[in-house]
Amino acid sequence: MKQVYSYQEIGTLIDRGKPMVFTCHPEARVSTVQKDKGSGTVTVTLRLSIRDTCVGMVEDAYTSILAVLDAFDIDESAEIWEALDEGGKQRAAS
Repeated sequence: MKQVYSYQEIGTLIDRGKPMVFTCHPEARVSTVQKDKGSGTVTVTLRLSIRDTCVGMVEDAYTSILAVLDAFDIDESAEIWEALDEGGKQRAAS
């Protein structure tokens, strides 16, 4: 029995309210900021995009940057971080 269908095959089912699912591969950009310098709390914003369109955003707080590294399975020496300016834009290389 067939398990994967084209839109041409199932479009009318979607039109009638039938729930359907498909897999896609969005880009996830994760930004971190310590808003209150007196606290160790780090706010993480996860932005999901497909091409140039943001399709979802989630924000959560972590007790420390070490908790963020642990949650995302990031090694402390991994060179994956980019610096942003105050407006949240990527800084130009110096």
